[in-house]
Amino acid sequence: MTEPVRFPVRPVRAVRYRKHGVGGCGPFVDVTLDFEPAEDGVVFEVAPGVLADWDWPEDLPVFFAACEHGVRDELSAAAPGTRPAVRVVLTGARAHAVDSSEYAFLLGGRHATREALARAVARDTPAPDGGQSSAPR
Repeated sequence: MTEPVRFPVRPVRAVRYRKHGVGGCGPFVDVTLDFEPAEDGVVFEVAPGVLADWDWPEDLPVFFAACEHGVRDELSAAAPGTRPAVRVVLTGARAHAVDSSEYAFLLGGRHATREALARAVARDTPAPDGGQSSAPR
């Protein structure tokens, strides 16, 4: 049996996911996450000052927890054979007074994690000619 691959091997920074509805309605979220290697498991943190100017501070714990839930869901569903050993830091976020919700932040966490996994695979996969991938580092 092969040892599960650790995610991430190297930091994957500034992974941004932005979703806004068409025609002025639908979920709105804009999150930026850093994925850094950790000892084991998944640790989720919110950087100081994220959404500090939001008018309804009681929403923030709900939004941040939903983002974390999306990260954890995506790691467990989309990474078979991968052992997450990651510290995820929410470094930036924007929300809309009407169109942001718990669901929107759940989507943000899921899609940002999906993008981080794709970047990590592209970066660590050798190119067909035997050279290193040309994916951004």
